[in-house]
Amino acid sequence: MIWLKDVIKDLKEIQETTRQEFENLSAEELIWKPAADKWSIAECLKHIIIANSTYIKDIEKRLQKAEVKTIEYPVRFSVTGKLFLYAVDPKYKWKVPAPRIFKPTKENKVRNGKETLQDFLDLQEEIIGLALKACAYDHQHVPTYSPLSKLLRFNVGEQLYIMMRHTKRHINQGKRVKSQFHKSVA
Repeated sequence: MIWLKDVIKDLKEIQETTRQEFENLSAEELIWKPAADKWSIAECLKHIIIANSTYIKDIEKRLQKAEVKTIEYPVRFSVTGKLFLYAVDPKYKWKVPAPRIFKPTKENKVRNGKETLQDFLDLQEEIIGLALKACAYDHQHVPTYSPLSKLLRFNVGEQLYIMMRHTKRHINQGKRVKSQFHKSVA
C-alpha cells in the first residue's frame, strides 16, 4: 500500500538528488545536449516544470472545495491511473513522446539553465507542500483532470504519485545526459 507520506519522502529525495547531481553544474552544462534531437538536463527539468505546474493548479483548486478528513487514506489507483503510470514511470524503459503542451520549446524554451534548475527546485518545494496539505483530505475522492483530456481523470493521491514517478524518470534522464557530457568532454 502506498501512502502520501511515502510520496512526500520520495519528493524530498528527488529534491536532494537534483541538488547533488545538478547544482554544481555550470549554466552551459545544464543546457548541453548529447544530440540535436535529445533534451538537455535543463530541458528535462523544464518539461517537469511545465507538466507539474499544470497539474498542481488543478489539485489546489480541487482541494479548496474538498472536505477535510481526520484519518489518513492510502493512495488508491484507478484503471486510468495505472495505465498512465506505465507511460511515465521510470521502471518502464520504452520512450513515450511528451505531448506538445508539455515540451520545452518555443514559449517554454529554456532561457537559462541555472534559473530552470532553481525554478524546478522551487516547484518541488511547492509540490511537497501541496502533498502535505492533501494528507488532511480524503484524496481518494477528490478528482483531478489532465489538461490533455477530461477523459483522463485521477484522484489527488494518484496524481501526486504519478507526478513523483514521472519526475524521477526525467531526473534519471538528466543523470544520463550528465554522464554523456562528461564522456564527450574527455
